[in-house]
Amino acid sequence: MYVFSSCCPHLNYYVLLWLSFQFCVFKELTLQYSPSFWSQRFQDPAAVIANHIQLITAASDAARKEVPVECGVKYGPKEGQILDLFGGKSLPHDAPILVYIHGGYWQELSRDISAYCVVPQYQSGIRVIILGYDLAPRVKLSEIVEEIKEAAEYILNMAAKFGTRSLWFCGHSAGAQLVAMLLFSKWLDQLDDSVFRLLKGFVLISGVYDLTPLVSTYINNSLKLSSQEARSLSPLLLDITSPAVTKLRILVAVGDHDSPEFQRQSYEFAEKLRQHSQQVEYMTVAGVDHFDIVENLQQKDFILTKIIGVLMTG
Repeated sequence: MYVFSSCCPHLNYYVLLWLSFQFCVFKELTLQYSPSFWSQRFQDPAAVIANHIQLITAASDAARKEVPVECGVKYGPKEGQILDLFGGKSLPHDAPILVYIHGGYWQELSRDISAYCVVPQYQSGIRVIILGYDLAPRVKLSEIVEEIKEAAEYILNMAAKFGTRSLWFCGHSAGAQLVAMLLFSKWLDQLDDSVFRLLKGFVLISGVYDLTPLVSTYINNSLKLSSQEARSLSPLLLDITSPAVTKLRILVAVGDHDSPEFQRQSYEFAEKLRQHSQQVEYMTVAGVDHFDIVENLQQKDFILTKIIGVLMTG
């Protein structure tokens, strides 16, 4: 704690100035990385969250009633390493597979309320896997990243047994970071060619790709990331060394009512990927914020729903 000095008032002034600057930075970072404050649909940020939970829960419940599903498939030893497989034997054996990973800043939400994208994709002949994972603070973020890698290996092997013709990973917000981190694992280059050829691409929606700004915000209360850990888990700050990147199609999407920081990170990550591949697309989705950009995935006529369907079946 700083003790103010009565004998050095000028020093006190500069300390107060520094503290004021730090507070302003903290306040701005907190605002930029609080997506509910940027929605234009509600005046109250809490209403944005409440509406989101209500909508995605209802859509996920409807998906489980309308689409054949195998729930609770274990892909690893930990409690949260569970997936739900929609479509099953009701679709051809070679049907494409979409793997969806929910957001929630690695500490909220679950696969149980994240099946809102299932129905329109199933109607287009696509199997959908909704992936669960353990959450902070019970596990560290580095452990969650490893869980997703284990899930990817499990699902790729499952897809090979099915005879699937293509597989895509899609993540929203924190889920987009988890998908993006797959590009920085050596396992991708170690996959057997017969398995790797099934993996066609990634769809990254309103992701956070540089975690270092989060360290000084409330978001880190549960994550407990050090600055060094945040850097090591930031796709935007890591070197791309895998030649696999050149073989994948990657769509980076963000809402035009996402915060400026979310938009900046999405654009910069897309540009980073473009330095290594010609198969990277960037899009700003008009008229949506951080939440309805995925809430609308339950609608077959929503532009992002249609683009994902075209990417997977084209």
